[in-house]
Amino acid sequence: MSKNPLILVLLASIAAPLAASDAPGAAAAAVVAPAAVAVSLEDPNFPTPSLIKPRVAFWKQVFADWSEHNSALHTKDDVSKVFTVLDFRADAAVLSPNELAAKKNREEKAARAELEESLRALQARIDGGEVINPNLLPADQARIVALFGNDQDPKRYENAAEDLRFQRGLRERTQHALEISGRYLPEMERIFTGYGLPTRLTRLPLVESSFNVDAYSKAAAAGLWQFIPSSARIYMRLNNVVDDRRDPWTSTDAAARHLRDDYDSLGSWPLALTAYNHGRTGMVKGLREVNGTTLTDLIERYKAKSFGFASSNFYAEFIAASEIERDYRSHYGELQREPLLRFDTVRTHDYVPYDTLRKLAGADDEEFHRLNPAFRPEVVNGRLRVPPDHEIRVPSGAGQRFEIAYATLTPDQRHDSQIRFYSTHVVSRGDSLGKIAKRYGVSSKDILVANNIGNGSKLRKGQSLQIPTGDDRLVAAVEAKPAAVRSVKVKAEAPNLSAAKAAAQHRTHRVRSGQTLGAIAKRYRTSIDKLQELNGFGESHVLRAGSTIKVPRG
Repeated sequence: MSKNPLILVLLASIAAPLAASDAPGAAAAAVVAPAAVAVSLEDPNFPTPSLIKPRVAFWKQVFADWSEHNSALHTKDDVSKVFTVLDFRADAAVLSPNELAAKKNREEKAARAELEESLRALQARIDGGEVINPNLLPADQARIVALFGNDQDPKRYENAAEDLRFQRGLRERTQHALEISGRYLPEMERIFTGYGLPTRLTRLPLVESSFNVDAYSKAAAAGLWQFIPSSARIYMRLNNVVDDRRDPWTSTDAAARHLRDDYDSLGSWPLALTAYNHGRTGMVKGLREVNGTTLTDLIERYKAKSFGFASSNFYAEFIAASEIERDYRSHYGELQREPLLRFDTVRTHDYVPYDTLRKLAGADDEEFHRLNPAFRPEVVNGRLRVPPDHEIRVPSGAGQRFEIAYATLTPDQRHDSQIRFYSTHVVSRGDSLGKIAKRYGVSSKDILVANNIGNGSKLRKGQSLQIPTGDDRLVAAVEAKPAAVRSVKVKAEAPNLSAAKAAAQHRTHRVRSGQTLGAIAKRYRTSIDKLQELNGFGESHVLRAGSTIKVPRG
């Protein structure tokens, strides 16, 4: 194993921070900082039993010591067994993202294969009845034996060979999360305090999203708190106008109620936090199956595939991240924590275009979006209007000016109905009117009327049907089949719609420091290729902070 030039640290030496020399220098303190979370080492709300402590130590290394360009090879069952940490930081400075990703994958695969070979060689010695003397082993195998200590499992090396996993570091991502968390944490603490919950829970987004409002997972979880659609519908609005998962303030209130319900059901914060990842029903089922009452019982005895690495480590990740946040100076030095994001709130009284509200607020696209991130692209692009009685956030001090300006809106700027939305469905073999209606959450009659066809008419394979959607129907259809979102179109029922179609097909975005083309594409629900085409960028184009680029309107 020692012949691999990328092995950075082995065994005991892994515990030393890799990036201590990278800690930033002193910086001016933020104007508003989140309150320090009062956490003792024996916090009764959040205990760390002996089984959890090695996991917490591992995740502290992940969050604070290991760079995003470090890859730690360890066993899933016992994360304290870290065999190697590969270092790609020098490569990251000279290779393109694609080249770097390819090299990481290649070297990780080679390191895993080399370690598996050593583990199986040791297992063969045990299986052959040999009493292993570490002093007579090759150096790489001697280190492995030392790492296993007094483990007497006769299949320990074979089991480890089948249980290997790479974990990449999160130091840079966590540092950035700590810096931007100041925008939200004081208000999040106020919300959680209002529900009588420990304010330490407000540090959970460090694990879930790194405080990235635009975070979106493969499991369709979104926002700071990473709600999946099914949970979101219990605690907040999720329809074709708004996705409250993307709103830091609304989703925080929802997360507080979610966690409170988990705690009320399970009786402890280790179980409640794990339920936030694994699901409340799954936790109850697991505890019943192992006849247990604690998280330790589940980790030791619950072997269901659904309760895997992520679920069994979720609580330890939270403890590690919250302890790092409490003591961030020892890990990162002084950080520039961003000040609290301040605003006024107003309400709509009519159906009003999003851009009209933005102009009344006196805000540019970026500021208004930051204050009102829940609105869906169809609303931002003008395909749907903001309905009445919606809370709108405007820049601090602009609330009264907004109210005065809103009162002067003319009848063609405020409406008494929504623009009607339609989704196109192409009939396939086996489709029936009832089946299609059920899928989109509409009635068969709605489809017949929308398509001007009589009752009893037969559907033809390949026939296109217009499906009328209400506030909640489009979301259900899109989640059932993501491709459906591309077939959505608008019926020109509003007199100003044709003017909107004739308007410019793009708007502008001012590039912020550190922004990438990929991040901008994600925000505006478009692709990197589309942005490159729209702006005439080549593959090697470099974005510059302060520059203005074109982005699609819809």
